[in-house]
Amino acid sequence: MKAVRNHGFTLIEMLLVLAAITVLMAVSLPFFDRAAEQKTEWYILTQLRDDLLYAQQYAMTHQTRVTVTFAENRPEYWIAEMQGGKTILKRSISGTWKFQLTTLTMPLIFLENGNVNKAGSLLLKGKNTTYKIVFLLGKGRFYVQKM
Repeated sequence: MKAVRNHGFTLIEMLLVLAAITVLMAVSLPFFDRAAEQKTEWYILTQLRDDLLYAQQYAMTHQTRVTVTFAENRPEYWIAEMQGGKTILKRSISGTWKFQLTTLTMPLIFLENGNVNKAGSLLLKGKNTTYKIVFLLGKGRFYVQKM
């Protein structure tokens, strides 16, 4: 007599598939961790760039000088009007990031025409990476360079 099969999966077949999925996930987990770190770096740099462009635009549209102050060895910066001292924006960066001044002296000032008052650079240091932010004279240009 022939045994009748219900066309289902046995417990051993399901355990083998579950074991294979577990091994694949364990192998790929470190890659997801690094991808999350890269996404965080990208977010921090994009936010900093947008905030600096906002400070420049604020100075031009309100025809006032705007200061950008980076806290040395701490992960925060703030943007304020020079006259009156009104704080426009204060931002803290999460994680192990910190600013280190190199040739830039605080505060960085965006003039009424959008230019910075002096050239210089500073470092944004993370756990594994360092970025150099360079401010150029003329038209308020700046760029970020990975070190």
